[in-house]
Amino acid sequence: MEFSIKGNSLKAKFIRAIVPSMLTQLKLNNSSKCFVINLEKNGDNFGTTIPIDAVGGYMILINPSKKLAEIASTVAHELVHLKQMAKGQLKHTPDHYIWMGKKYPKTTAYLDMPWEQEAFAKQELIMRRAIEE
Repeated sequence: MEFSIKGNSLKAKFIRAIVPSMLTQLKLNNSSKCFVINLEKNGDNFGTTIPIDAVGGYMILINPSKKLAEIASTVAHELVHLKQMAKGQLKHTPDHYIWMGKKYPKTTAYLDMPWEQEAFAKQELIMRRAIEE
């Protein structure tokens, strides 16, 4: 899977070093999809993954004001979402999220969203393995 990183050079260099391990752990390294990680202040969010259907890729926005460990954890979390979308498990419509074929209204509480539960459950292990390599 091809990717690029835009933003703060020190933090971008750190992310560039850990992402290949994360992609391998998530079995995404052979995917034909692509993504850009953009380090920019995004409101109160730590991170967001946005599908870009026109190019068959994704934009991941990461808040660069966090510490490196928090950034690494957020990147791992967002890459879990990228995998969910790339594999067709998670889809967005204007009115709903669709997870494994089941519709969830946009008003679903954040921690009640099963795709978020999966991302939170995996992010720490993915991050730690990537940093240790």
